[in-house]
Amino acid sequence: MLRVAIVHYHLKRGGVTRVIESTLAGFARLPEPIKCIVLAGEVPADCVFAEQAVQVQGLHYSNTQASTPSPQTLLAKLREAATKALGGPPDIWHIHNHSLGKNQSMPGLVAQLAEDGEALLLHMHDFAEDGRPQNYLLNQSLTDHAQQLYPLGSRVHYAVLNGRDESIFTQPELAGDQLHQLPNAVDAEASTPDSSASQDILNQLQTERLFLYPVRALRRKNFGETILWSTLLESGDCLATTLAPTNQNYVAAYQRWIALSEKHHLPIHFGIGQSNQFAFEDLMQTAAAIVSTSITEGFGLAFLEPWLFGKSIIGRDLPAITADFKAKGIQLDTLYQALPIPKSLVDPSSLRTAIEKAMGTAYQAYGVPLPADAVDAAIDAISPSDDSYDFGGLNETLQEAVIDQIMQDVSIRESLKPIVQREPAESAMIETNATLIKTHYSPVTYAAQLAQIYHDILAAESGSIEYIDPQKILESFLVPENFRLLKT
Repeated sequence: MLRVAIVHYHLKRGGVTRVIESTLAGFARLPEPIKCIVLAGEVPADCVFAEQAVQVQGLHYSNTQASTPSPQTLLAKLREAATKALGGPPDIWHIHNHSLGKNQSMPGLVAQLAEDGEALLLHMHDFAEDGRPQNYLLNQSLTDHAQQLYPLGSRVHYAVLNGRDESIFTQPELAGDQLHQLPNAVDAEASTPDSSASQDILNQLQTERLFLYPVRALRRKNFGETILWSTLLESGDCLATTLAPTNQNYVAAYQRWIALSEKHHLPIHFGIGQSNQFAFEDLMQTAAAIVSTSITEGFGLAFLEPWLFGKSIIGRDLPAITADFKAKGIQLDTLYQALPIPKSLVDPSSLRTAIEKAMGTAYQAYGVPLPADAVDAAIDAISPSDDSYDFGGLNETLQEAVIDQIMQDVSIRESLKPIVQREPAESAMIETNATLIKTHYSPVTYAAQLAQIYHDILAAESGSIEYIDPQKILESFLVPENFRLLKT
């Protein structure tokens, strides 16, 4: 039986933990079973696969530890835990987000596994090079391994979530058969709607129609645009978000958005999933449609999951992410690529200063000179026309000022309404999309693809190890046109 050690920093609720959960569920349905153990720096009591998880001290984020074990020490702990749990050494090491800059020993640990000829799958969800300069600097903190972040070898394979990330890693050094596009599984199934629960939710929210943004309040989720959305709703409609931030860096902005909505008496509710007063499935079933105003995503689960609940997704499109879905026939016509607001509502000097300062800080942190035309390129990229800016390209202060002005001018709000689709998709589109998603993104499909990758890695002979120049990966992300203030 194939023995696999899956490695992640923690198993708290969230994206990667959910991916691991889907992986284990998919493996359980395969004709040939795979024996898995999940090694993590933290295994919460409510972990749904606790019987397959082992907590390894030192594997959590470096900023949560007084000191991080050396790469050699941490690797020894992982080997011991995996061997004990699996009844023998792992055949495959499946490591999530090794290069994200969360644990300073991870680059050296992975390099050592590669040098030892171990079969490795490096599963990339997020990148330190993508707007996370402090994470990038942590990867550079152990200078012996700073250039060994991305090993190359016949038994070292990479899995990425989408075509965008695949294009970044497609280079001469990385053979095509060692790079895999592995989109996440989408494992959601709508239950039978509870009409009494839905009516109770609508009654308590004092609304006739609910638009739901099921998300935790992170900066990149672009809550300012959600507030703007609420100014465009019809009488009897309301908008709601589900979870408050847990990161203290986001709390102040979150409280300001609440205060702004109260100031203008807007039909929006915050954190309605926080107290468990309403069940998540009941909220999804109650919603007329699901909203997303996020300016950046990894895989893009938010664009797929609603259809499995019988709901359409409306809001902001992210073409770099959704292109893969559209190529499979999934219709996302209810999304817009920009929300243009008149330039007259934005102080151009403040916008330029904010972008110049933020870009300068980011490039300096990455140790890269800011190109002379970078600020102009970034501003052009958030200008859908000569007389408009994309609202998602502004920071919170500028967004708040725009909303204050919009509330005083009904004509501007009316001009934005045709852009913002507020009607659910037709049932035929919902059914078609749901069928396609179940076909292409089911846990069984995912598990079968992953199992094949494992076998491909194991079929390769050990060889010498080289390393991708990490500067090449950084340069792929440091593109001025992709810069957004809400990603900093």
